[in-house]
Amino acid sequence: MLFNSLPFMLFFPVVVILYFIIPHRYRYIWLLFCSYFFYACQDHSATVLLMVSTVITWSAGRLVYNADTQKLKRTYVAVGFILNLFILMYFKYSGFIMSFFRPDGSFDIILPAGISFYTFQSLTYIADCYREETEPEHNILKYALFVSFFPCILSGPIERSKNLLSQIGEEHKWDSIRVKEGLFMMLWGYFLKMVIVGRLSILTDHVYSGAGTNEALYPGAVQNAGGYTGIPMIIALIAYSFQIYCDFAGYSFIAIGAARVLGFRIMKNFRQPYLAVSVSDFWRRWHISLSTWFRDYLYIPLGGSRCGTLRRYINIMIVFAVSGIWHGATFNFLVWGILFGIYQVMGYAAVPVKKKMGEKFGLSGKEGAGRILCIAFTYVLVSITWLFFRAGSVYEALDELRRTFTDIRLSQLTDGTVSGLGLGVMNLIFVIFAIVILIMVDITCERRDCEVYSLLDRTPAVLRWSAYYLLFTMIIFSCNLSTQEFLYQGF
Repeated sequence: MLFNSLPFMLFFPVVVILYFIIPHRYRYIWLLFCSYFFYACQDHSATVLLMVSTVITWSAGRLVYNADTQKLKRTYVAVGFILNLFILMYFKYSGFIMSFFRPDGSFDIILPAGISFYTFQSLTYIADCYREETEPEHNILKYALFVSFFPCILSGPIERSKNLLSQIGEEHKWDSIRVKEGLFMMLWGYFLKMVIVGRLSILTDHVYSGAGTNEALYPGAVQNAGGYTGIPMIIALIAYSFQIYCDFAGYSFIAIGAARVLGFRIMKNFRQPYLAVSVSDFWRRWHISLSTWFRDYLYIPLGGSRCGTLRRYINIMIVFAVSGIWHGATFNFLVWGILFGIYQVMGYAAVPVKKKMGEKFGLSGKEGAGRILCIAFTYVLVSITWLFFRAGSVYEALDELRRTFTDIRLSQLTDGTVSGLGLGVMNLIFVIFAIVILIMVDITCERRDCEVYSLLDRTPAVLRWSAYYLLFTMIIFSCNLSTQEFLYQGF
């Protein structure tokens, strides 16, 4: 069941209404049933696997917390981690490993929905029990709800047991202000996914893979793509950077908003990532639940920044290599992760040089022209690296990178090439207008240090409702693009 589908539009109101009607002591059972129903609609064959993972981690957490010695605690932690990671690795990586032995692809395993996300979420419970940051949950049904909570299970955010699990026992009363905030976050998420991603995905598919376009929906669009160089490739590069941002941030906003309506506080997952002044700053803003997971459960246990400079750099490279492999069992994802690790290491190593250059030219990365230059440079680095994320192989990514900076002719901006990149003129203008709205919202949130839902709180009612109406209308006009899956559901 996709967030951007009619079944979910019918499912969610029923969940909310009955949740607040049912007595508090039984609400978690209702949510557990709804979460498993939601998951089964997406991948019914994997529900048993979800149950197995839940039982393993619930048992491991109790054993770890109640163990008498540190040696026994570490043993239980190791067993719990190994069993869960074995399940993840079997379904996610065995096909990749066996492809070296069976190039014909006869060893093909279907990846269970959300397994990367709920596995990592479950592992936090074991680790937090070991650190005694949370007490083990005695009620396995409440723990099962923590693992399977429907807003998060398919694509995150990856929640921590000490945050989400503790909220399951709370009594959530109807709060009209909180519900309004949650619904606006969901509206903003649908705007990002249906209005922006729905159109940008057509453009990027057209340029990168030569996918055809429905001429009835997009009159005037070029039907035969492929072999593009220069300006069209640069436009596709920019388009994909916004596509993946809006796709994943859109999912996160819908998930966080849906949980907020029910009374749950889920961690923020994106904070204006394309306004980052460095790659390390970018990863403090992008997929925050995953980047902080790797920081807390891999980088710091490896020694983090507490050890020598060389060891610190090695730790960074290990974390980003693992992050790349977590995203996908192909070499292009590994290269993608390693590139981000290299950027981080080079960024830290270049701090003295950047400081001297800033002093020499009177530029600061914190404000003014220096900040704008840092943001632009970071955005270019990140956007180029997305090629390895999107491509099917390293070779394909390198070829696309070559064609991006080959035969750049400004005449392509005016000769009809741009308007023929799969969308047509009207939809191209439409999505540019939507991206401008996104950029304005991100800049305003950055400057005010506020959440999306609070942007319109102090505006006159006429302007506030006009903004609601504009977003809703743009979403309605994009309903023909609403059936696409979210990109991160493939991980």
